[in-house]
Amino acid sequence: MRLRPLEALNLATLAILTGLTVALWKKLPDPAGILVRYGLMAAGVLLVVALLARGERLPSWIRVLLDFYPTAFVPLLYETLGDLIVAARGTPRDDLLIAADRALFGVDVTVWLQATVRPGLAAFFYVAYTSYYFLALGLGVALCLRDKLALRRYIFTLTFVYLISYAGYFALPALGPRYALADRHSVPLDTTAIARTISTTLDELEHTKFDVFPSGHTMIAVTVLMVSFRRARRFFWWVLPVALCLIASTVYCRYHYAIDVIAGTVLALAAVPLGDAIYDAVTERGVLSR
Repeated sequence: MRLRPLEALNLATLAILTGLTVALWKKLPDPAGILVRYGLMAAGVLLVVALLARGERLPSWIRVLLDFYPTAFVPLLYETLGDLIVAARGTPRDDLLIAADRALFGVDVTVWLQATVRPGLAAFFYVAYTSYYFLALGLGVALCLRDKLALRRYIFTLTFVYLISYAGYFALPALGPRYALADRHSVPLDTTAIARTISTTLDELEHTKFDVFPSGHTMIAVTVLMVSFRRARRFFWWVLPVALCLIASTVYCRYHYAIDVIAGTVLALAAVPLGDAIYDAVTERGVLSR
């Protein structure tokens, strides 16, 4: 039973995080619970592998679900990282990111942007921020309708990009300007029902708080733009303004420093061709199946 690159990547990630959990056992509030979640996730991936072995005998809708299972796997993985990052890295290092923004721009960018804050504009950017949860899926659907092999390559590379961003959270944990610069933000953003609803909902749903550097929202937006430009050009032109507004919203809504966006862009520009190259290498050489 041969693995696809995606399942090999996901199982390797779970193995690494399982080892990290064991190494940090005494520092974690519930290490056994984390291990149970990784065990269940690994079992889910192995179930996918077993079902894929049946190939064309599966109904078409099940084959589609098997291609898109990372839409559940990636968020579940993300939700396990909060305690691990705190245990591994301790206190946040927003001071480094604040210093980087000041060195590059001479100001705290989110503080400087307060002069542009208007209720309607803030609501618009909060809505733009939520497009992150649909952007990548939209391209996946577009590719699914056009080219299944391109879809699988894209989902592998997209997952690879997510994992690179998660590694960054461990390398430089931070909370973001909405926390670290709260005392300097004198103009509130969430003055409309839309802004308050989105802000509160995201705070309640996202339990991993040290997720600032690099900007994962930026990395995914850039990934979607890069892949769609090559594989689904019409989709690219539709999604371009959405992606640009999403990237701008990360700073406007005070979730990220400007340096996070710069780092996210640079990393995505490197990670997308690297992910594609890894996928092509292991499939074309017959190491793993498509």
